[in-house]
Amino acid sequence: MGLPLFFLPARRTFTIHSSSCACAVALSLAILIPPALAQEQKSNDDPVPDASVTAKSNVSLPKNVRDTQKYDMERIGQRGIGKGFNLFSVQKERELGEGLAAAFDRTSKIISDPEVNDYVNRIAQKMVRYSDADIPFTVRIVDLGDTPRAYGLPGGFLYVDSALILASDGEAELAAMMAHEIAHVAARHATRALTRKRMCGIGQSLALLAGPAGMGAANVGGFAGPLSLKKFSRDAEYEADLLAMQYTYAAGYDPQALLDALEKLHALDVKRASPLNKIPGFHFASLLPFHNAVAKSMSDYPLMEERIGRLQAEIPLFLPTRRDYVLDTDEFQDVKARLLAARTPVLRHHGKDGDDKGPVLRRSPDLETASGTPFAMTFLEK
Repeated sequence: MGLPLFFLPARRTFTIHSSSCACAVALSLAILIPPALAQEQKSNDDPVPDASVTAKSNVSLPKNVRDTQKYDMERIGQRGIGKGFNLFSVQKERELGEGLAAAFDRTSKIISDPEVNDYVNRIAQKMVRYSDADIPFTVRIVDLGDTPRAYGLPGGFLYVDSALILASDGEAELAAMMAHEIAHVAARHATRALTRKRMCGIGQSLALLAGPAGMGAANVGGFAGPLSLKKFSRDAEYEADLLAMQYTYAAGYDPQALLDALEKLHALDVKRASPLNKIPGFHFASLLPFHNAVAKSMSDYPLMEERIGRLQAEIPLFLPTRRDYVLDTDEFQDVKARLLAARTPVLRHHGKDGDDKGPVLRRSPDLETASGTPFAMTFLEK
């Protein structure tokens, strides 16, 4: 959204002091940039659907549900999902992803088992073919602990944690979670978020040049800017969920598998939070007026219950009816058993040469890993 233009009437002369002009421009930038970004996001990412389509679905849909035309299943790959204001070219985005991937490789345990890598790579590339992504993907398997996660980096780098494979009940769940990360990359969420962050910073910098009045405008922009970024992050998760559901369906898998995977993640979150619930006064803030509204506006990610609820409403709206789906394969179970066996310590005894040191526990050598520390991710999670 451009800045408003003021046209001068004919045969009149106005004198504008440079300091006042700078103040006005800075004030306009500080105030208009965050709403402009939010408006662009609303128009591109969350348009309101046709009322007739909503009525036919007979589903209670959440607010800001996606436009059925933009997310038409028949046009996957031709929908311009990644379009939007972006300071990063496709090449720059690839270079950014290469740098992040190099850091990830240096600080993570990479699983090099050829059978596991071949299987996961084939499933990932299959999901890419049924997605809106138009760039090649590099897929790696990592071991970062017990949290089932996948990580999509800008430019087409996908990391799948072995814990995700072990936590999945079938191939459909694994494919759906990978589809979620592929959707983030296809929609270029990371660089679009960085673009918004930089634009908000530019607005604040210009406001500071305008003196005391500009400092007040910078304070306004400094508050509205982060809120607009948080909203973009939440909406990006909603969009990635919807796209992942469509990619999962298009590849022949049961889209319900994504809901099953999210419910598992929600159960893990509840389990982790249970010790905090025992702290006296921990829920005091929830008793305050407007607590829920304030908490949502300040959050980078939507509540898992809201994500699940939106997907349940969107399945009958965006996906045609189908009788048969792929839920699992024998190959997935074989790979899962292979990973599980590699994590199980092997009990070995010493030979009969008088050595009485007792049994020795050793890890299975089936999977070779490179030691390291998990790489901290911020926006590129989920």
